Amino acid sequence: GGVGKTTIARVLYEQLSDQYEGSCFLANVREISEKRGLAYLQQMLLSKVLKETNLNICDHHEGINLIRRRLCKKKVFLVLDDVDQLEQIQLLAGKHDWLGFGSRILITTRDAHVLASNGINSLYKVQGLNYYEALSLFHVKAFKHIQPTNNHLELSRHAVHYANGFPLAL
Repeated sequence: GGVGKTTIARVLYEQLSDQYEGSCFLANVREISEKRGLAYLQQMLLSKVLKETNLNICDHHEGINLIRRRLCKKKVFLVLDDVDQLEQIQLLAGKHDWLGFGSRILITTRDAHVLASNGINSLYKVQGLNYYEALSLFHVKAFKHIQPTNNHLELSRHAVHYANGFPLAL
């Protein structure tokens, strides 16, 4: 956590979503599915993609049927953020025939095994920042400028080393 998966997914979503007939960024899938259930997430997905507010999904079986029936001919861009269970992928993104031709699904997770167990083999592992990128980010956030003053250089080096390239820690 904290390497920037959600931030990268959000930027990609904002840059690419207008190229699709419908799009949806489902943030915090893990947390929301625990609190509200997967049927609620299916309802959110359909509401955002179809731009309809009066959808009411009672259970995830009904959600599966609605997603398949209403989105199978649409070119859709979905982002499922912070997925931690195979069932979440299966009930929200389903199989390849659930969405129309040209659709794309981007999934962020801390557990690559969740993706592998669903047959997803196109992975991108987000790397932490290198030393100079981390130092620059730290200075901008801590001191409001890119170059450190001599007074703060040693402190900056320690902070960057401690954060180990993780933007959230910086």
